[in-house]
Amino acid sequence: MKKRFIIITIIARIFIVLCLLVSLFQTATAQQPKHRVALFTPIYIDSAFNGNSYKLYGNYLPKNMLPGLEFYNGAMMAIDSLKSDSISNLIVDIYDYRSRNNSLAQIIDDSSNKLSESKVILASFNSRSDIKILADYGKANQIPVISATYPNDGGISNNSYFFLLNPTLRTHCKALYKHLQKHSATDNIIYVTRKGSFEEMVENYFKDFDSASRSPLSIEPIQLVDTFYAKELTSLLDSNKQNIIFCGSVNEPFAYKIFNCISPLKKYKITVIGMPTWDALKNLERSDYKGVEVVYTSSYNYSKTDKLVANIITKYKSKYNSKPSDIVFKGYETMLRFGKTLSLYGINAMQLFSDDIFKVINQLDIQPVYNKEKPSQIDYYENTKIYFIKKIDGIVK
Repeated sequence: MKKRFIIITIIARIFIVLCLLVSLFQTATAQQPKHRVALFTPIYIDSAFNGNSYKLYGNYLPKNMLPGLEFYNGAMMAIDSLKSDSISNLIVDIYDYRSRNNSLAQIIDDSSNKLSESKVILASFNSRSDIKILADYGKANQIPVISATYPNDGGISNNSYFFLLNPTLRTHCKALYKHLQKHSATDNIIYVTRKGSFEEMVENYFKDFDSASRSPLSIEPIQLVDTFYAKELTSLLDSNKQNIIFCGSVNEPFAYKIFNCISPLKKYKITVIGMPTWDALKNLERSDYKGVEVVYTSSYNYSKTDKLVANIITKYKSKYNSKPSDIVFKGYETMLRFGKTLSLYGINAMQLFSDDIFKVINQLDIQPVYNKEKPSQIDYYENTKIYFIKKIDGIVK
């Protein structure tokens, strides 16, 4: 019954974007200039229909539809909030850019008249190749493009109209490096890694930070194989100091192996610090990992103790009979923040994207990223605000 209810709700909403374009808030008052917002999200709407007939049966939706649909649902909830705040001068156009019959480039071309009138483009991407297409369009038409979800930059350069809300890996690593410098300079820092291209990238970032720092950490990575023996790690611990095990890998089994090794060692003070992908680690409450203190970085912090987060959870459960994912929150936060900024400040909104007065749940710290070879050239803008999340026994502390 629960899944059937969700699917029926989705079917009702899915017709809204069937023609790829929907306009909302068209009842703007005469005194307020209208501002057009374009929202791109990959819903794969035509995979659910044969012509105008819904073709999916049973209590399921294809997995590829869920992230884009959840972002859309979050944005729609934000539009309801904007209406409640008496903001009625926005025209919001919804584009499902994962059409079986039309490429993103074709959708942009077919919708160029309305799209070129947009004051801002909000996007949830699921492919790096799509990022550049939309970013190039934004640059050519001087329209800010806000990338709200992973993947990130897609190799964008020399584009001052492109904004990343999710910090890049380099930015996460820089925050981790500064965190270790500030809080753990006198601790026993153990940098463990494994063989891999990602791990090599993290290692190179730390070398770069060391070379640019007046007080470098100068910690040598210790490369372990996936089947390493516990003693290879535990022999590096110091019973007289706080031990910091920094794991420069996103490999989940490797991380769990570390937790498993140190969990029985009650006489040591140990904190394991890892990558932003550790937010997806499950089963940390298991007895195998009991008492392990885990810290990782995140660009968002959707704490259930936050009143607005709790309110969204309640409303989402009531409307869709399911729990909202982080993508729902990102859709909500992105639409509400940038919609409100644009409504109030129009063409000057771009200069205020990072302003705290428009904070919804998370803070933003949007900074220009300059080209290494051409220091005066802005490649794009990036949110550099990083949150540090601590978990013990799987519970956020």
